[in-house]
Amino acid sequence: MQAHRSATLTALIEIAVMFLPGIPAYLWVWHNVSGTMADIWQVVVYLYFLAGSLFIGLRRWNLDQLGLNRKGIALGLTCGSSLIVVLILGRLSIHLPIEPQSITIVRVLYDIVYYVGLVGLIEELLFRGLLYRVLDELRGVRLAIWGSAIAFGVYHVGGQGIVGVLGTALIGLIFALIRWRAGGIVGLIFVHGLYDIIAMEGWHNLDPSQVMNQLQTIDRPLALACDAILLSMILYLWKIHPRLMNRLDKRKTND
Repeated sequence: MQAHRSATLTALIEIAVMFLPGIPAYLWVWHNVSGTMADIWQVVVYLYFLAGSLFIGLRRWNLDQLGLNRKGIALGLTCGSSLIVVLILGRLSIHLPIEPQSITIVRVLYDIVYYVGLVGLIEELLFRGLLYRVLDELRGVRLAIWGSAIAFGVYHVGGQGIVGVLGTALIGLIFALIRWRAGGIVGLIFVHGLYDIIAMEGWHNLDPSQVMNQLQTIDRPLALACDAILLSMILYLWKIHPRLMNRLDKRKTND
């Protein structure tokens, strides 16, 4: 038992070390690259995290234990999609017009490959796969949920600022709850990718300062609807879902 705990703690340290190159990246790289070069760097970063996650994870667990399985795909897709609804309602509540990028086959294929196959897959494997597994085995599911959610928020601090970190951490919390109840991350990978596609492509050239200015004239009914959806989803995953599954199992047993 002690040896297993030591190995898990070592995995957590290795994850922390894996993030160390992010410090010079935030201090120098992202301030000095743009355009195509920035895209290339972004791909390199994701491939680095993919290699690191697999190297650390597969030395201790298999892909199924890291969440890459068929468990709870429907739950991940349905519950995760509620965040897409919140995204759309939230943007509309601050009166931001939908200005999508021009739709072409090349653009659609690029978005699917980049946001689903790269961003969605790697961020879910890293946070809801590897880190969640490490924290769960180290101190239990509570630390796994909150720890992975906070880490997911902090991971985005460079591009979104403190306010963005809080919002992203909330998304990470709901994704972690889905991971807990679903037992897998495949559904989350697709939802994560679709969420990013809509967030990045649905509002072309969105200026963060524009968002802050628009908050002064927020549509309160729509904002309250967003809050209600988020709270309902947390309540459902935390309390209602397991009870519903137990009832369904009992009915199957009786039948």
